[in-house]
Amino acid sequence: MGCMKNNFIYSLVFLIPFSSWASEFQYYPNEDRQPCAIHVKEKIPLFGDLHVHTALSLDANTQGTLSTPDDAYRYAKGQPLYMQPYDKDGSGLRSSKLKQPLDFAAVTDHAELLGEVRLCLDPKSSKYQSLECKVYRNFPRLSYFYMNAKANLGSSMSMCGNSREACKEAAQMPWQETLQAAETHYDRSKNCTFSTFVGYEWTGAAYSGSNLHRNIIFETSNVPYQPVSFYEAPTREELWSQLDQDCINDCNYIVIPHNSNLSNGFMFEKPNQDEILIQNLKEPIIEIFQHKGSSECAINSEDPLCSFEQLPYKDFRSKFRSDYSSPPKSSFVRDALNTGLVIQSEQNINPFKLGFIGSTDTHYGTPGAVDETNFQGGGGAGKSFRTSIPEGLPDDIEFNPGGLAVVWAEENSRTAIFNALQRKEVYGTSGPRFLVRFFLGDDLDLGLCNQRNSIASSYEHGVPMGATLESNNLSKARLFISATADLSIEDQYIEKLQVIKGIIKNGEVKTSIHDIKSNTPTSLDIDSCKVLGQGVRSMCAVWEDPNFKKGDDAYYYVRVIANKSCRWSHDLCLKNPKYCEDKNDSTIPKFIQERAWTSPIWLENSQNI
Repeated sequence: MGCMKNNFIYSLVFLIPFSSWASEFQYYPNEDRQPCAIHVKEKIPLFGDLHVHTALSLDANTQGTLSTPDDAYRYAKGQPLYMQPYDKDGSGLRSSKLKQPLDFAAVTDHAELLGEVRLCLDPKSSKYQSLECKVYRNFPRLSYFYMNAKANLGSSMSMCGNSREACKEAAQMPWQETLQAAETHYDRSKNCTFSTFVGYEWTGAAYSGSNLHRNIIFETSNVPYQPVSFYEAPTREELWSQLDQDCINDCNYIVIPHNSNLSNGFMFEKPNQDEILIQNLKEPIIEIFQHKGSSECAINSEDPLCSFEQLPYKDFRSKFRSDYSSPPKSSFVRDALNTGLVIQSEQNINPFKLGFIGSTDTHYGTPGAVDETNFQGGGGAGKSFRTSIPEGLPDDIEFNPGGLAVVWAEENSRTAIFNALQRKEVYGTSGPRFLVRFFLGDDLDLGLCNQRNSIASSYEHGVPMGATLESNNLSKARLFISATADLSIEDQYIEKLQVIKGIIKNGEVKTSIHDIKSNTPTSLDIDSCKVLGQGVRSMCAVWEDPNFKKGDDAYYYVRVIANKSCRWSHDLCLKNPKYCEDKNDSTIPKFIQERAWTSPIWLENSQNI
């Protein structure tokens, strides 16, 4: 395998004085740019990744990652990245390259411990020789657990000082590096080939380590002086409040929760009266799928497809304690949607009207690296390959490559994509680039699947994914759904289109799974990973809900299911049998069915509001 010197040399990243480059860096807080040459009223699909970590994050850094935000954006744009393990000169001995560039991305390094990492790697810092920094450099895995545990408890490192002054000051350089990389790689020309977003992760925790993590995405480069961390804002409400205080002069943001599957049921606690009014404004979407599992729905007998890429533990602490108890139903998005209907019936407002996206949560600086046939690990509390690749799998076997965020936007610009995220005209995939449309209305034509102007007609007579309709004004609930497989993946076919419906009656929510259209499934030779048989590449359907009643409070979302294909772990085991001699974990399937999840469309009885 070829090698190349990694751009991340500590002396170049952490040690350059701020003033040496800040004077050369131009900010664009007003988002001045050329008009996009491609602007489509009916919108275009844009594929991206809004959850990416680099060497600036402590967990990525202690696992051997040297990739910078600049490296990550270059990778997203289609350039190769040379990654761990590294030789003594810092050259990466493995390489990765996307089959197709992404349309947008955001580097979202952890706000917590951002300054601590810099202080411990800067020989000129006054804290370099502190005991905590010596342990950090010599025992990175130990530091990973120790420093993250302290951060989860909101407890500061002694080297930071009583008010964390030293660490806050040190965090400025990596935060500015994040901003600079986003500005450098944003295409402001009329070509509009690639959009970047300034972002970061708020690594919130509660109740002994339950995951309440959220990514904050800003619309423009007009961002707060510092990222608001768990230290300053230990609850979601304090996070929103502090962001509002720091985010001024047309500084717009959204907050995206992720990994509710690891929250031990605490991600979707019922908001108080003040929170309930603003929650949807602050958190319009959720990351339904990523490297550390699916958060769609708890395993249950009524919906066997909920078992897809489920982690066997309820929070991240349980992973390291081998506590393999199933996560509660309340950790999952579908349950949150149902809770939202209940609150709607009680208070005439739904705080959990969540749109869906996917992302990777890569800790290697490789946004969009979702290929099951070439998975080189994600590094999310997984394995460290700083200097060598041990025999075995490149990541913990229960992890997966992650997913993608897809938006329907008029053009590839920050504002257009950000607006799509706010209105929830978005969907998530488990990795492949499915093309999915979903509309609902009472006047949608039954023949839309055969019409050239089907999308324009659907916008005229219905609403797209993420929207809300007044059900008391509807005579029927008619859904238009179209889906196409990722044409870059050989032998990927659409097996079925499903609608998941939730409806509240007499204070009780009932969910139902509807197979709207299906095709005879292909089969999979598990010993060769070859797909047998011929499937269909696309499906389209217009479905009218026979159980709709005027005035219903309900939601519908679409799930697109592909044919069976080999999971990354089984594919790798076939290619390298020695990797799997001690990895015969019967709980991990050998095959998967890739999928996409659309944002829901909600029905509300406006007479009750």
